[in-house]
Amino acid sequence: MQPKKSLAESYQLFFQNLFNFNGRTRRSDYWRVVIINSLVLSFVSGAITGAFGDESVIGSTISSLLSIALSVLELGLAVRRLHDTGKEWTYLLFSLIPLVGWIIVFIALVKDSEPGDNKFGPNPKAAGPAYGFAQQQYAQPQYQQPVQPQYQPAQPVQPVQPVQPVQENTYYQPPQPVAPAAPVEPVQPAAPVVTAEPVAPEEPVAAPEPVAAEEPTISE
Repeated sequence: MQPKKSLAESYQLFFQNLFNFNGRTRRSDYWRVVIINSLVLSFVSGAITGAFGDESVIGSTISSLLSIALSVLELGLAVRRLHDTGKEWTYLLFSLIPLVGWIIVFIALVKDSEPGDNKFGPNPKAAGPAYGFAQQQYAQPQYQQPVQPQYQPAQPVQPVQPVQPVQENTYYQPPQPVAPAAPVEPVQPAAPVVTAEPVAPEEPVAAPEPVAAEEPTISE
């Protein structure tokens, strides 16, 4: 278990992570900063009120602005404190409920850290340089011992096997030479076509003359 940090270390962690909403913050680091900030704000507000008067609008306005600014700066710290107890940032919305909401949030802020790691990061009470931040940007770098190269003796090279000669294929037959083709005989020219002489038209045959009919003879 990591021992509690000093007040200076708690404030250093606070200023280094003003707007860091990741990781976890242990109870002592939260309440030290919150209580001292509240005391300083009360002292400054009293000084402003004494300078401008109790009923001065300027003095009350400055005090209100300082209180709002301090609440904004402590917002990331409160979210990380809730993460340390296993709560989401939405748990702060209970503070909007008058009186009862502040009591619910206060109980969550005073609870002890969840043992071991949770979904928001490692336990800030555990030993280590990360201080419980899951995505810590300000943690000291962790140096690792350089790895000594391990050399292994080279394996002897295996001799190359001689290449076996290719056996001659006894079934291979060389291609036979192609016989030359017979010469082509020349084509004889065709005989000229004899045209028939035109036939003379026949003379028309004369029509036979009519035979006269013989007169009948009357015997006596």
